[in-house]
Amino acid sequence: MTKNIRETSTDSYNKIKQTIGERQEIVLRSFMANGASTDYEIAYVLGYTDPNKVRPRRFELVKMGYMIESKKRECSISGRKVFTWIRTKKKWADKQ
Repeated sequence: MTKNIRETSTDSYNKIKQTIGERQEIVLRSFMANGASTDYEIAYVLGYTDPNKVRPRRFELVKMGYMIESKKRECSISGRKVFTWIRTKKKWADKQ
């Protein structure tokens, strides 16, 4: 069964799909301001004691194409060798 979806509905959906939420924007801007960073480092910058406040938003941003995994290095907070994350060049709608 084929559904007839108006082109304007599809365009609206795609525009909404590409926007990011407030918490995602805070995390993304923190990574942008600090360069290649670990989840722990961004959590520290944002005043969080738990990097799990950053990870879900970072995961969403990676899935949406706004961030990518970078090099592994020693984290300045945890002291462990972990991946850093960086911003891609993809622009987000209505937020810049």
